Amino acid sequence: MKKYIILGFSLAAALLTLSSCNQSLLDIPKKGVIAYESFYDGSEENAESAALAAYAAGIKCMNLADMDFSHWNIAPANFVLRNAPSDDTYYGSGGPADHVFGLEINEYRPSFGSNSSVIVADYKAFYQFIYACNLVIDNFDPATSASVARNVAEARALRALAHLHLAIYWGNPPLVDHVMAADVHPTNTDHAELMAWIIKELDEASAVLPSRGSKTNRDGAVRMTKEAAWAIEGKAQVFAGDYNGAKTTLKKVIDSGMFELVPGTEMWRMFHASGDCSTESVFEFNYVHNVNLGFTGGHTNGQRANSCTWRDLKKIPMPFIQINDGWGGGGNPSKSFVEAIMQNEPDSYRRKAWLISYEELLTDYEYTFEDDKTMTKEQKLMDPRRGLSASSYFGNVGWFMIKYMPLETERPDPNDVHKNDNNTPVMRYAEVLLLYAEACAQTGDNSGLTYLNMVAERAGAPTYSTLTMENVKKEKRFEMFMEGTRFADLVRWGDAATVLKDQGKEVPSFVDPFDPEKGIPHQAVVDYSTAYYNTTYGFQAGKNELMPYPLGELQLNAYNEETGEGIKQNPGW
Repeated sequence: MKKYIILGFSLAAALLTLSSCNQSLLDIPKKGVIAYESFYDGSEENAESAALAAYAAGIKCMNLADMDFSHWNIAPANFVLRNAPSDDTYYGSGGPADHVFGLEINEYRPSFGSNSSVIVADYKAFYQFIYACNLVIDNFDPATSASVARNVAEARALRALAHLHLAIYWGNPPLVDHVMAADVHPTNTDHAELMAWIIKELDEASAVLPSRGSKTNRDGAVRMTKEAAWAIEGKAQVFAGDYNGAKTTLKKVIDSGMFELVPGTEMWRMFHASGDCSTESVFEFNYVHNVNLGFTGGHTNGQRANSCTWRDLKKIPMPFIQINDGWGGGGNPSKSFVEAIMQNEPDSYRRKAWLISYEELLTDYEYTFEDDKTMTKEQKLMDPRRGLSASSYFGNVGWFMIKYMPLETERPDPNDVHKNDNNTPVMRYAEVLLLYAEACAQTGDNSGLTYLNMVAERAGAPTYSTLTMENVKKEKRFEMFMEGTRFADLVRWGDAATVLKDQGKEVPSFVDPFDPEKGIPHQAVVDYSTAYYNTTYGFQAGKNELMPYPLGELQLNAYNEETGEGIKQNPGW
């Protein structure tokens, strides 16, 4: 019997209705769709469509900013997974009982485990992404034409990217290199074996993929290119500990001449629509507004995705999207990160592009008040129309992340505050340079110092006189703030147990004692006596290096000690 969709009544009612009808009447050709057998016919046109579907699955995987998953219209699971466990952020939200799906990871609460919604959603999304790639690889022959060969190579590189993320966070996840039958049960793959496969796939795909062509080729930033595959391969080699191999691969990206760092004065654009497909973009997922794509219209939900949105403010300053009272409040820079970057580069382009203080939020931007342009800084700090709308701001020390904050100019629909038009960066040239510098530092090769300093100098930060791992770690922390690298780096460097041991012990809030009658201006005051304290917290060595496999996956693919088949839970979970 052919598959069909029932609309307008419950599945239970449908089953009752169908139990007494003539089943042959259900064999009705579907309209507006293409049968599986007809679509995967090996043609160039359908190969291109299938490859684009794989990109779409990647967008969904990296953002999950739609209504398919509970909470992900608020905060994408992938962003939470990669950033919440690090020491650079407080997940924040409305309080210790709000947005627990992010807080439990950020603070290493006992409730974080195999049933956590972030883990369940993210793990599922990665394998949906892989499935979309495998449909291309399994059903189209690269020998058909150069066009089909490119589509298959793109799918192979995207599939390797998805497996790399799985390998980083789960260690030994199943390697799925073909469309699996429903009755096949996946099993763990040895980590070293999986990393070797990822590196080989990217290397072979790069031999087929075209070059970006030029630094300004926008299409070359949103589709897999030779250079993008090399960059991801080099990253995989660094994570696999093959530093000499990484140097060779990453140097090919550098020597290609296809990329350059954007000027320091333009750093703020890189995570906004005006900075999409820049000379620094190695690969990013592209968004195109389409009202037929449901809640997000094919876009990230800018007011809720990535950073969530500033919360509990009487007014959000221009040029950011105006939404009443903010939303979410996740992704606030931590006390340790603020102190570190302010000590290193308080007035750098990078610091001001990545984060701002409460005072800067209130005084350095225009507001919609008619008299705002004529007000002095002192007058703004005494203005009752701006500042906090609540008694305190949870998970915040008086600093705000602006790296991802959506702008009014990025709204594809002027009547919808939920969508924004900026792409999702996956790999920047700055990360390529930092990975190369690390590979050099790990092998005693001082040539990486030039590239480390290229990143620091562009940022308007102090440069380095020597190439050491400590300097590489320092620079990467500042440059890649909230781009999903910090936690994974701490783990592979062996620093996580030390740096994250007290993560979540105390979660501070700040209050604004503003009182115009007493002449007290707006200011952020952090009082640790009122902080939220967890009784169980912090990174646990031997456990938190890897994420837990979702309980549902373990139940469906129960591990058999005798045969070694099925999925075995990671240690400590």
